[in-house]
Amino acid sequence: MKTVDRRNPLLAVGTLGLVLALGFSACQKVPYTGRQQVISMSLDAEASLGAEAFTEILAAETVIPSGDLYGQVSTSAAGVAAQAPQPFRDLPWEFKLINSESVNAFALPGGKVGVYTGILPVLSNEAGLASVLGHEVGHVVARHSAERITGMLALQTALTAADIGLSTTALHDELMGLLGLGAQVGVVLPFSRANELESDYLGGIFMAKAGNDPSESWAVWERMSALGGGSPIALFSTHPSNSKRIERLKEELPTFEKHYKASKEKKGRGNDLRIDLVPAPPADTGATKPPADGGDSGDGETKTKTKGGSSSLMDEGTAPSGGTGAPATETEDDAPTKTKTKGGSSSESAPDADSTAPKTKTKTKSK
Repeated sequence: MKTVDRRNPLLAVGTLGLVLALGFSACQKVPYTGRQQVISMSLDAEASLGAEAFTEILAAETVIPSGDLYGQVSTSAAGVAAQAPQPFRDLPWEFKLINSESVNAFALPGGKVGVYTGILPVLSNEAGLASVLGHEVGHVVARHSAERITGMLALQTALTAADIGLSTTALHDELMGLLGLGAQVGVVLPFSRANELESDYLGGIFMAKAGNDPSESWAVWERMSALGGGSPIALFSTHPSNSKRIERLKEELPTFEKHYKASKEKKGRGNDLRIDLVPAPPADTGATKPPADGGDSGDGETKTKTKGGSSSLMDEGTAPSGGTGAPATETEDDAPTKTKTKGGSSSESAPDADSTAPKTKTKTKSK
């Protein structure tokens, strides 16, 4: 009897599902939420990637290193980070205030956080600031960057297996395209939106534990919505809509209020942010490093080569007019970016501890 070597497309699809299921199976839990996750890299390796990427990002930005506004950010950041559970509380946390019109903030693995001055009018007060800082601390505590790196590696493995299984079919290219789109829409994007909602929840807890009025956690998004800018189609968005975030945060108010009542110092909404102290954005062109005194360093076109996945607060399309987003490596950036990757991995990925993941070069034009 003659044996015919024939690969079945259904087998390939089944392989894709199996590998994805294995890739996203659980091996540890996120603090407070209890969500199970799998991560293939150590916390130290993740922190090292974040520190390297943070240095490269800040080299192309104008950092505000002192003053009353800087003091408000530093004080609020220290209070929120102190609420993180161990071992995250002892990370080498760094919070930088960056002079830019970007209506955004971002977090890098290992406790590196950047806040753009463009978002401060929306935050309005110290509790609003604490809500965004808490959100970014939440990304770090939930180790979303390391989880995405692990997930993207599993996804690449699954697509490779599917490619082999479909290699002899007449519709190979078309089916692979559909599988790639299905994985992106069905796994990667919802996974990212879930990360944002999880960070919103964690941020609400951290800001409340630090003594900030938790109602500002959704008031920020109400003010963001009032500024306009619209939202992308939910199915293809890496971030949930503002209305969804407001709804979920309000649902969690009993939890937030419990932590707020237990806090030692109840600050309420705190003082208004000293937005009047924000210096004029740099106007010169060229990629330059910020001067030691924190003055204008020039803006325009910057080239940033980053290593390490980041999580930004806003999704492209949700930022009000004028916001350009954080110059980070993930696809959620609000900035208009051109990315080149080696190895076929998503640009939101960072190299793992063995540097086997691709390095991403990002060219960002700032307004």
